[in-house]
Amino acid sequence: MKLLIDTNIWVDHFLKNRAGSSVATALLQSAVTHGVTLLYPIGSIKDVYYLLRTGYKALARELCGDLGESAARAAEGTAWDCTRTMRDVATAVGADESDLWLAEKNHALHRDLEDDLVIAAAQRSGADYLVTVDKELRLRAPVATLAPEDMLVVLRTACPTPASLVSSDNLAMPSA
Repeated sequence: MKLLIDTNIWVDHFLKNRAGSSVATALLQSAVTHGVTLLYPIGSIKDVYYLLRTGYKALARELCGDLGESAARAAEGTAWDCTRTMRDVATAVGADESDLWLAEKNHALHRDLEDDLVIAAAQRSGADYLVTVDKELRLRAPVATLAPEDMLVVLRTACPTPASLVSSDNLAMPSA
């Protein structure tokens, strides 16, 4: 089984103060445990990095009242570590002019270029499911699309637990 994981799920997994964090983490750990192929659109890694760096800086300001240089560097380093973790457990789906062509064709269904490119990545990769928190994307995508909690149910029922579990420790938060 191949799952294309949208940006919002990666961000939820790495930023533990977000509402969807526990479901995102459970989904990714279950997928790794069951040997599911995880994918992400190549263009989303920059968004994950930016959102994580911004989120970690905001958290530092909230906890310390100020963002010193060392906290800013730690936020940047942690964001980099998280994108490395993404690359360790998932495969990037490349993009070229054909993805823009697909995105334009999908635009009539879903009027968001970024989401149209995510749909194109799902189509290009032959993903069995696109997994996203984005309700509008789930409603309009021309590919099988599920919310993370629904995908978690599918994984738990469709994938029997292997006798020898694969460690999901590689999804742990990088230490700063």
